[in-house]
Formats: sequence, structure tokens, C-alpha cells
Amino acid sequence: MSAAKDGQAVAVVGMACRFPGARDVDRYWANLVRGDSALTRADDAELTAAGVPEEVRRHPDHVPVAGRLDGFDLFDAEYFGISPAEAAAMDPQQRLFLQEAVHALEDAGWTPASGRRVGVFCGSGDNAYAGLLDRSDRPAVPDSPATLPLRVSYHLDLRGPSVFVSSLCSTALTAVHLARRSLLSGDCDLALAGAVTVRLPLHHGYLAHPGGVASPQGTLHPFDHRASGTVPGSGVGAVVLKRLEHALRDGDTVHAVIRGSALNNDGAGRQSFAAPGVQGQQDVILAALADSGIEPDTIGYVEAHGTGTPLGDPVEIAALTGARERLGVTTPCVIGAVKSSVGHLDSAAGMAGLVKAVLAVREGVIPPTVGHDEPNPRIRLDGTGLRVSGRTEPWPVPGGPRRAAVTALGIGGTNAHLVVEEPPGDTTDEPGADGPERSLVDVPDGAEQAWLFPVSARSSQAFGRLCGLLGERAGGFPEGDLARSLQRHRAAHPLRRAWVAPSGARLAAELRAAVAPLPRQPVTVTVDPRAARTAGLDPRLPERLPALRAALAPSRGTGSAAEWFGAALWALDALAGVATLVGAGAGEYLALAAAGGLPADVAVRCALLHTEAVAAAEPGADLSACERLLSALEKELAAVAFRPLTRQVRSAHSGEPLGVGEVPSADRLLDMTRGEVLGAEPGEMPFEAPELFAGLGSWGAWLSLVAHCWERGVDVSWEIVHGPVGTRAAPLPSYPFDEVRHWAAAPPRPAASAPGAARPPVEPELSPLEHLAAIWREVLGVPEARPDDSFFQLGGHSLLASQVMARIWERLEIRVSLGDLLEAETLGAMARLVEERQAAARLFTALAPTETGERIGTIEL
Repeated sequence: MSAAKDGQAVAVVGMACRFPGARDVDRYWANLVRGDSALTRADDAELTAAGVPEEVRRHPDHVPVAGRLDGFDLFDAEYFGISPAEAAAMDPQQRLFLQEAVHALEDAGWTPASGRRVGVFCGSGDNAYAGLLDRSDRPAVPDSPATLPLRVSYHLDLRGPSVFVSSLCSTALTAVHLARRSLLSGDCDLALAGAVTVRLPLHHGYLAHPGGVASPQGTLHPFDHRASGTVPGSGVGAVVLKRLEHALRDGDTVHAVIRGSALNNDGAGRQSFAAPGVQGQQDVILAALADSGIEPDTIGYVEAHGTGTPLGDPVEIAALTGARERLGVTTPCVIGAVKSSVGHLDSAAGMAGLVKAVLAVREGVIPPTVGHDEPNPRIRLDGTGLRVSGRTEPWPVPGGPRRAAVTALGIGGTNAHLVVEEPPGDTTDEPGADGPERSLVDVPDGAEQAWLFPVSARSSQAFGRLCGLLGERAGGFPEGDLARSLQRHRAAHPLRRAWVAPSGARLAAELRAAVAPLPRQPVTVTVDPRAARTAGLDPRLPERLPALRAALAPSRGTGSAAEWFGAALWALDALAGVATLVGAGAGEYLALAAAGGLPADVAVRCALLHTEAVAAAEPGADLSACERLLSALEKELAAVAFRPLTRQVRSAHSGEPLGVGEVPSADRLLDMTRGEVLGAEPGEMPFEAPELFAGLGSWGAWLSLVAHCWERGVDVSWEIVHGPVGTRAAPLPSYPFDEVRHWAAAPPRPAASAPGAARPPVEPELSPLEHLAAIWREVLGVPEARPDDSFFQLGGHSLLASQVMARIWERLEIRVSLGDLLEAETLGAMARLVEERQAAARLFTALAPTETGERIGTIEL
């Protein structure tokens, strides 16, 4: 293959799905290999419980079969910062896709800290859920299908192109094709592509109209003589794409490679708008193969559209055989179709086929096509090399990379075709290979072996479940890979714990114990160089950490004070989120430099002069040398331009803090140094804080210091803090969302008051705070609202704020602006604002002229 064509290859680096009978990719693959079908038939009791009307259940054309998706009414609204009321009004398709987008990006090792531009290309079915809602339940935010990628980009903070895709049954593969093109054109660094369909209101069945495409029997038989139609299903799937060269450079897990793709439309070359066309389908196959640059006879498997319809299946096979004839290909190739396993997933149909094909080329196994026994007599495969397999079998073409093709065909004529290849072999051990950097030195004999394993979640329940899932699998990974994956390939959430352990097995034992997460809290670190006198600098730190080695380059020998001070400044820079630094002695200069108040080189020189002056003042030492050192220190400080601090610095000697924005002074530092020269002891601190220099004394102590800071909310740069660890990502469990039911198909509500009707009387016994709390509960859908609750943290936004404004006027006859509410933010602040407006209104009423006096006209703006 030419280098130019190889440069067009795109890697599938992440996958996630929820299909009928499978909540994740692993379960989906296991079901496919076993030949299971998730098409289920509901009995009358299930249909009644699901709310299917009796007239539908008794209809002669009703077929109570579908590829059902369990739990589509559940959602973790808090994870995405969405209020319960808004979540209940959202299209369930959007909720499902949001969660699977998170799982796909997790599988790709992406985190918000990566800084990459992520594009979103996705589609969904129509929002049938909106038709089930009362008008009063309609969402404040527009909830049309086209908002799906925009929601994903907003809630996950993705900055690449965000494009809604819709080509009906070929939507998913169309999205993948467009995502691939966006990557190759440089519009984004990663691309999330996928689709979702939830069939409402008839999630448990359908009406099989005579002459339609739906199966009257409720069975689906792709390419089979029994084919009578398709069976609908619901599902969601997403893949994350990256240019192959970049994925190999970054050491990503590559599930498969997309070598080529094409997209076209049948135009008018078919019998009707809804009918398929042979020529268009044939052309899209030829275009994708030409785009891939591969030899067509190397494709061993085709995941077909395969709807199981008497008309569509023969047309699809005719297009495939025609394309192979044009190319002169007769080599063996298996045809499969996943719809008989999960149903026809409409917009998400191509995603079910693509994930299946990716797993097939990755694993070298072709799952059976469920429901196929004997070919449709209108399908001719003799002499073509093509066959449909009804059993699980190994890859049919030995030698060379495994390659497959995937087809999706949409009503209306949009055809999509992809060429998929197995992932490349492991190149990270080859000389000159572009892989992730390995550890720079081996652990010395007898030295402690330790790794840092961080775990975080958005809720206590999710944290507990995640610890349980990790505890089951942590012992099965190399320690470096596991540490690397937890540190760099998982987003850091508010509730955290971090473990320092010598092995994955030890971590698994720790995780199985019931451990509560820690919430965010301000972190304080003490900077006291006296700790360096009792603990030497661990030799692995400068050797393992290139940033530290560079910081220590100008030092005066191993173990010198300059080396220690350089290490301290590097460490404080790596832990930039520490809120308060307590400086003791020479450490006060370093703390001020880390907070931006002093240049780093000046801080190191001053710390060295301070240290030497204290030593020169000891009994029996040369006091004149002490005076010369203090004089030199005074000159250093006189020449420096002090700057405002970016974090708080507290003196261990005086206990006085300097806050953010304050500028340190030379006099304060000189007084501190003279005090220590004269033997003044540091004051008592009203709190305990870890000591920085003690943390640099050993590898385990360093990791423990980082763990202490991280689990209290300090975000760290793992490449700087821990150095290069591991060689690849470990397949960790997906985030276990804390899902609850959000469903607004509510019972009938009392009729709303007609326009102009009298407002309900204000209840005088309720305070403004109580009124506002009730309004918040109604608008946000939360069970309670406390005075210090934040409107935005509970899922509020400007559109919901407008509802709050309207209800405040309706109940309290007080007008507040959107800016007022956005500035107030908390419930208590909003209540105080309303109280002030009420007091102003009372005052205005008391001062207003009587009816016989002069009237003042007002204009409402």
C-alpha cells in the first residue's frame, strides 16, 4: 500500500453501544458469537403494563415483537448537570446517546484535559417522545433531533465540528464517513460518530401493514427463503475515530482501521422513492474500495444491510455481485447481517453492523447470521465466491490482514459503504517505533516499588460501583498499564480517592474494602527545607522525570541544597492546584516563587543565602560570614520586582498569610530570615498539612503526597508528576452511571387558568424563601432546594431562569430581571433579592400620593 493511501487510514480507538440484549460491547459480542437473538415477543400482560392501548393490542395486524432496549427511561442527569425536570422532558434518545458518548470517549482514552479538538457527527430517529408529553411538560430548551450533537458538544465540552446527520437507515455509517473526512481534512483531532433510535410509543411491537416492509410473523430472515420483512428495534452506538498514524504515535488501543469509505444516492434510478436501486449500491461499493486502495479480493466478510425483505435483500446481493464482477473478484467471502439478532435499528442500524464488523476483524471470528437457513430463490450466489453463514466460524481468508466491508442503505436512496481492517500488530517494541515513552530507569534492587492509582466519580453510588468493578479486574493488568490508564485515560470527577500500592492485586484488595470518596476541599502544603536534612532526594525522581531532571541541571551536585530547591519548585509547579503554601525558613522564598511572587532563580538564590546564613549563625561559626550573607540577601531582594500572588502563602514563623493578589515585601522576608538566624522557632499552625520536602525523599512518599493533593481536588499533570508509565491503555470498566427514572408521560393535569384570570392568592404564611424554594422544585424538578444550593449546579440555565422569573411575578408580583437571577445564583441570594424588592415596593406604596394628590405616571420598560 502506498504511503499516501496509508495516510488516509483512520483508526477506531473507542467504541460503546447499548443494543437489545446487550448493555455494552463485550456482551454484544458474546451474544453474536453464540448466535443469540434479542428479538422478544411480549405477552398481553407486558403490553398492558407498558401502556399499549387495547385497540392496538387487539388490532389484527399488531405483532408484539421487537428488539427492545431495557432501561431507556433511566438517566444520570446529575452527571451532565441537567435538572431532573429538564431530563424528564428530554428525548430519551438524546439521554442514551449522551451516556454512550461518555463511554466511547472513555474507551478511546480521551479526557477533557487532553486538549484535543473532538468533532461530533451523529443522528437519531424522530422525537416521538415529545408527542407523549403534556404541553406543560415540554422542555424549555429546544429538543428537536438536530440538537443531539450540540448537546453532546456542550455537556462534554467538545470543541470540534458538531453536525447532525440524517439519512434514515444509513444515518450511522453516513456519520462515520463524514467524521472520517473531517479528521483527514484536519477539522478535528478526534471524531465521535454514531446514532440512536428508540421506537416510541410502540416499543413492544408494531403494526405489520399488508404489503409493507414489516414482518407479519415477527421473525427476520436475512437473505433467506422465509424472508417476509423486517422487525424494528431500538439501540445506540458510537465509535471514536483518530488518524491511524496519530493513534500509533500516541499508543492508543486500535480496535480496527477504516481504510476507505464512500457515500452516494440512488437518485431517480429506482422504481420509487422508497425502493432500493442496484446501480447506486454497486457504485458506492466500488467507490469505497477505490478510496481504500486495497486489493478487493482481500475482503473476507461483508456485513450487509440485510433487512430480511423479499425485495431489498436480492437487490443488495445483486449490487454486491455486480461490483465483484466488475472487479473480477471470485475469492471466498462470507455475507452476514446483524438485524436478525437485534432488529432493524433504523438510524442506528449501521452502527450495529459496524461494531460487529470491527469485532470480527479484531478477533478473527465471524458470527452467524441468525435466521438464515436456505437462500432466497431470487438470490444467485453460485460461482460468485459469496455465501451466507449460519454458524460461528474462524476468519475464512488465511494470510494477510483481515478485512471486511460494511453496508448501510437508507430509504430515500443514500448508500454508505466502509472498508474495515484488523488493527496493526504491536509496534511499540520495534526500534524507532513511535510509541509512548517507557520508564527511563529500572527500579533499583531493594528499592520500593509503588504505583499511584486514582479513582473518581460524580456520586457516592457511582463511586462505590466503580470501585467494585475495578476491584474485580485490577489484578489482571500490568501495574504500569493500569496506573497509566487510571491517571491519563479517565476524567477526574469531584469525588475522589487515590491509592499508592505495589501491585494491581494489592489495589484490588484495597478497592474491595468499603471506602468513602473525599469531596473537593482546599489543600495546604508546607514547604520546610529542614525535612531535607533527614531524607535524601530519591534518585529515581530526577532519573524518571525529565521535567525534574531539567530543573536540576544547574544544581551544584547530587543532594545539594540547590538540587533540593530546584526539585521543590518543580514539584510545586506540578501541584499548581494547591491553594495554600506554608513557607518555613528558606521554604518561604520557594513558596512565594511557586505562587508567582518571586522569579524562580531569585527564589533559589535567596533560599541558598538564607540556609547558609542560618548555618553561619550557629555556635562557633563565623558571625561575620553570617552578616555578609544577610547583606547579599538584602541586595537580592532590593533588586527584585515583586509580583501579585496567584495563591495564598502563609509564613510558618509569623503565621501571617498573604492572599491572592497581594504583593510580598522585602522587609517581611528579611525579618523572617533574621528571626531564624537568631534562633526563633516557627509558630504553631492551626492545621496539619503534608510536607513537600519529606515527599521528595522517597518514591512512595512522593506518590503519597500527590495522592493526598489529587483526591482533595488538585488536578495534576500526570506526565510531569508520575513520569512515563505503562505502554498502553488497559481496558477498564466504563463509568457506572447513577441512573434513575426520568419520564414525563404524566397523569392528566388540571386545566390551566385562562389568560386574564385572577392570580391565585399569595399565601401570606409563606416567606419569600419558601415561595422561591417551591418554584425551584417545580422548575428544576428537584426534591428539595436549600438556601445555599446553586441554580446552575442543580441544572438551571437561562431558559429555566425565565420560567422562575415568570412564576415570581405570578405569585409574588415582584419583577426581577434575568441578570438579577444569574448574579444571585443561590436560592438564599435570590430570596434576599426578592425581599429587597418587596421592601422597596412597600416603601413606594407608603410614599405614593393619595388619590386627590398629584399622580406620577410610570412606563414599564
